[in-house]
Amino acid sequence: MYSLLYFVDRVKESFLLRYRKYVFLHRINSTEKSVRILGSVSVARCKSLQIGKDVTIYPNVSFNGTGAIIIGDNVQIGEGTIIYAHQRVVIGDNVAIAGQCYIIDCNHDIERDTLIQKQPLVYDESGIFIGSDVRIAAGCKIIKGAKINDGAVIGAMSLVNSEIEANGIAVGIPAKIKKYR
Repeated sequence: MYSLLYFVDRVKESFLLRYRKYVFLHRINSTEKSVRILGSVSVARCKSLQIGKDVTIYPNVSFNGTGAIIIGDNVQIGEGTIIYAHQRVVIGDNVAIAGQCYIIDCNHDIERDTLIQKQPLVYDESGIFIGSDVRIAAGCKIIKGAKINDGAVIGAMSLVNSEIEANGIAVGIPAKIKKYR
């Protein structure tokens, strides 16, 4: 009896994963079959979401914002990562983003004479750029003004708010290059 219940549960889980992938790809108007979705994914208000080939998206990833999100080929996005684009977030090819990362291209203003709930969004027209062959470790925050060039590595729990040179290994709050690959 137990093995039958286990089998039914596995079939149900497999069906739900396939259904979620179908709904997700249909929602972003993609027929790319090499996108692997390993759990629930949230897409809200995205103006444009483009996903390349051989992309793996782990559970509880969220795509949000009114801007464009462009993801290259052979990208992995870890569990619980949030990508929010008010203008644009571009992720190059062969990028590994670990779990619990936040990639957000805007911030709220902090004017003194305006109620905090009424503060407008502040953003750069260029958005966020993450080059190719980049690794972003767990818990990183990539915020307005960030540009991560090709080959860079961002250490765990770092905050990136400026440009990181190609092949730089950056850590800290704010992230600073400590050495090169």
